[in-house]
Amino acid sequence: MDLTQIPIFKAMAKKLAWLGARQGVLAQNVANANTPNYRASDLKPIDFGTLLGGSGKNVTLVATAPGHITTPPGTSQSGATPVQSGTGVALDDQMMKVSETATDYAFTTSLYLKQINLIKTALGH
Repeated sequence: MDLTQIPIFKAMAKKLAWLGARQGVLAQNVANANTPNYRASDLKPIDFGTLLGGSGKNVTLVATAPGHITTPPGTSQSGATPVQSGTGVALDDQMMKVSETATDYAFTTSLYLKQINLIKTALGH
């Protein structure tokens, strides 16, 4: 079974790749904290809609009851292009971003494993 053909696994793989690239950019920021004129960089946030867009399926939110929350169409950014995020390196900000990225990575890998276990259960293994 090729998991890369299942849209949820493809989306999670892209998210993990983005998180790895972001961790590299943040590590470079920390390594250059004392470099004169160095500007901190970060990656544009990954857009979940763009991740799902690659699956060829349109996913829309539908309010099925009056109490459901609806959201207007967003203008979120996507991609893995570093952007300048300031005039220097604030180590506390960078370490918060590193921690956030590590937490997101752990969550995504946990979700990935749970999906694999769900498939195994469905197949009777």
